[in-house]
Amino acid sequence: MKLFERLRKAKQGTNQEVKEEVKQETISENELHETLKGFLYSDDLVAEYINTFRKLYEVPEFKQVMELIQAKETELNSINENKESFQQVSEVEVKPSENEAEETESDYLMQILSDRYGE
Repeated sequence: MKLFERLRKAKQGTNQEVKEEVKQETISENELHETLKGFLYSDDLVAEYINTFRKLYEVPEFKQVMELIQAKETELNSINENKESFQQVSEVEVKPSENEAEETESDYLMQILSDRYGE
């Protein structure tokens, strides 16, 4: 399909125009490195995955995917910075554990039995 698209573009314009469009879609190494570091956080991970992302950037729709990832990363960072939203507002109600409840009931039962029948 790409071959047919290139032929169609070649008929519409000169080769220079097609080359200019391709240049506009590419991203520099520094830009890509900074973009990836924004959500991978580590230079080691960026170095490991930069070639994969470079190839993915050749697909025109991938730019939209990267914009979505960056937007979500920005949202996560803003939520993380706002620690007040994670603070507990209501008081914690402490309930007795099941073992404690059983011990209380069994003691009560033993008390009734000992009152009726003695020890």
